[in-house]
Amino acid sequence: MKFSKMLRWIALGALTLSWGWSAAFQIGPLGTRHEERLTNEPNSTLADIAGKLGVLVKAPVHEEITHLGKWCHVERTNLATDTYCSGRDVGYASPYVIYGVRWNDLPPFLLEKGQGNCDYMGRKNVCRDQTVRFSTQPACWYCLFKDAERKAQSKAIVGCNKVANSIQGNLMTRSHFGDLQFLHGMANAPDLHPVYTRAQILEWLEFAWKVSSKEIRPQAQLKTIDNPTIQQHFGCTEWTVADLYLLGRQDAESGLITQIREIAFGSVLHTVQDSFAAAHAEREPKLSGERCEGTSFMTPARIVEFHAYGAQDGALHDHDDSREAMAAVAQDRWPEAVEVTRNLFELQADGAKWADASTYLQCVFTLSDARRASSPGDAYRRVLAPVQP
Repeated sequence: MKFSKMLRWIALGALTLSWGWSAAFQIGPLGTRHEERLTNEPNSTLADIAGKLGVLVKAPVHEEITHLGKWCHVERTNLATDTYCSGRDVGYASPYVIYGVRWNDLPPFLLEKGQGNCDYMGRKNVCRDQTVRFSTQPACWYCLFKDAERKAQSKAIVGCNKVANSIQGNLMTRSHFGDLQFLHGMANAPDLHPVYTRAQILEWLEFAWKVSSKEIRPQAQLKTIDNPTIQQHFGCTEWTVADLYLLGRQDAESGLITQIREIAFGSVLHTVQDSFAAAHAEREPKLSGERCEGTSFMTPARIVEFHAYGAQDGALHDHDDSREAMAAVAQDRWPEAVEVTRNLFELQADGAKWADASTYLQCVFTLSDARRASSPGDAYRRVLAPVQP
């Protein structure tokens, strides 16, 4: 059995231990004005639900990194206090790229029979029988999120790969609590070999980049795509690429289907940006000063460990997903998440196909010689209260 295939089988078993949820650099509760036009929910409702959630949907950090990557102007040394580029309609990155950057945290999904019986603040069955988005059914979204947060403490949340002690999740709960945590540059479970997690991340980026470069068409069914990670996690579905990214809004009026390339590119940016959040992955403390082979781009700090959220302290994790953590290094240099985003925008502008983009993205996810298996990370490990005699 090939090493990579053996690691996949080991990882499936490890999912039974994958308790917790994977956050990301935070995103704002409100999308762009273009995204706002896709919903009838007032902004006050979205902000209210986001306030109850308390994490994840909090501040537009991903959006700001993306606008900075598109050269939104701010003096580097003023980044800590100058929030101009965090505005939701700054206009540097397109609203479709921003939609894609937000997609990893807020993917649209449908509920299967029996999954929508969610009660919220005294209201029974708050989920309607239609596509669920944070922007269209925020009470349902929040209810399902909190329900999955509780269930993930004892069961693995999966999609196609049912294992012992697992439950079926939807796209949102799988992304934050289950088998799709690689969307956030993290390991799906503790004690996973970093080669396995790196392979999942790169295979996901290959898929998304190929959508963005027209190498994969929106009408293609996921189960027909020659990509091990896509097959493993979506091969049991009848979904198309458009279903994955745009479920419920493939109509021409929304304008999204014509811009799916931009949306997929935004999703690439989200995964890559998250890998520079310290709570997601530990990288070496110093840059090597080398260039990525075959490119003009500098090699980012190498990855020592992909963290797994299950045994992390949520408050510690959230702090390092904040704007303050992102901007803290700006007195000395641009945050690496910003630098790499700029490089990816350059590759996109050059029309790079995956064969060219992969050279750089493999370099971005170079493993350290001191690599180790996934864990919560010593700085984020949850301390359990001592058991009383």
